[in-house]
Amino acid sequence: MAGLSLAVNLVDRGFAVHVLEKKSNLGGRASSTTDHKTHDPVPIGPHIFVKGYKFFHNFLHKIGAREAIVWERNLFLELINDEHHFQFKMSDLPTSILRLPKLFKYPFISFRDKISNIKFIVQVIFSTRAKIDKLDEISADQYLISRGVSNNSINFMWRFFVLSMLNVPIEQCSASELCHLVKSWIEMEKRQIGFAKVGLGDVYTQKATEYITSRGGIISRNTEIKEIVFNNDEVDHLVIESGGSKTELISDIYVSALNPIQLRELLSEDILKKYFFNHLEAFAGVPYFSVNLWFDGKITHKKFWALLDDSKQAKYFNTDFYDLSNIYETRRGNSYIASNVIYSKAYDNFSDHDIVEKTLQELRIVFPHMKANLLHSHIHRIPYVIYAPYPGMRKHRLSHKTPVKNLYLCGDWINRYTPQSMEAAVQSGYECASIICSL
Repeated sequence: MAGLSLAVNLVDRGFAVHVLEKKSNLGGRASSTTDHKTHDPVPIGPHIFVKGYKFFHNFLHKIGAREAIVWERNLFLELINDEHHFQFKMSDLPTSILRLPKLFKYPFISFRDKISNIKFIVQVIFSTRAKIDKLDEISADQYLISRGVSNNSINFMWRFFVLSMLNVPIEQCSASELCHLVKSWIEMEKRQIGFAKVGLGDVYTQKATEYITSRGGIISRNTEIKEIVFNNDEVDHLVIESGGSKTELISDIYVSALNPIQLRELLSEDILKKYFFNHLEAFAGVPYFSVNLWFDGKITHKKFWALLDDSKQAKYFNTDFYDLSNIYETRRGNSYIASNVIYSKAYDNFSDHDIVEKTLQELRIVFPHMKANLLHSHIHRIPYVIYAPYPGMRKHRLSHKTPVKNLYLCGDWINRYTPQSMEAAVQSGYECASIICSL
């Protein structure tokens, strides 16, 4: 998404753009494939969209893709803990100090627990982004405790928020990352969530392709970069492989939209040892399982729900669920469930069968009377969803402009103050384009 938004902005300004994609389908971590058996779109991890993402919506509007998203009118999220269900309405979300009493509707913690959060939230509201950056060396749970937030609030509220939004356990998350995220949500004007009516990649990849190629740009799929060849302080050329043959590609400007781990693997030891690029050694990815299950009957008419984990021991396997038969405009009838197993390190040795069985067990917790039988399943193991926002990681984030004068970077991991997301990716593409155009 970062690379395509960059390309769209550069072709608008008269650049001759060539997009290189290793796979046959565009979109990277926001893409989809087609199931060989059902022919349904299979997202690389089901996603929600947020209406307050300004750069993201500007991008969709520019390429003519806004109609591919359907927006929820009232419901923000349904949380489930054991037999207790709670529906967060859009109107329940506090947007300022005056609306903090909205927190009191949350049923999983006591009144005293809710009060314990006020000092923390007020401090985030009035802190500058630079001041929040200084909290990066401590963990989110330690910081919440230091602000007087109760253990019940941490376990029954913040633990889920951190895992679902920042994708690591709260004990392993930077306090700075949590505070930046909370500040972003408080400042966001529109909190509506939405879903793709079609496959995730189908929302924007075809429209972006048409936009780029109609303006003279080139998109090469199934094209892998094998080597970045440097000459002194410049990129001399790329060695690319397509159709089994290698060729050299020479350009004036090169932009990497790879994640930090992919970029690290492409650079030579000499380059990685240099200041700036040596920061890449610090990055680790957050792994996911994306679970897709097809049934012979209808399980629910819900679109989206999540399981509220309330302890370090991870009571639940999955975090969030979607019934795509209630979302996709081309898919109605029997349930097609997709779910996310976030930060799946502890389950690396699980077989696909194990993952399916654990997911079925959790569906039966939410729907104890479900009668539909499983027909088909597909498990997608994703080694990198975002970089792990561990304490101390923010100092390793790189800038769009590198010491190599014709090499630039873009991606959600570059953006300093917008939490890793589709919004951060698109914003990075826009900002990188502006830097290039200002040369």
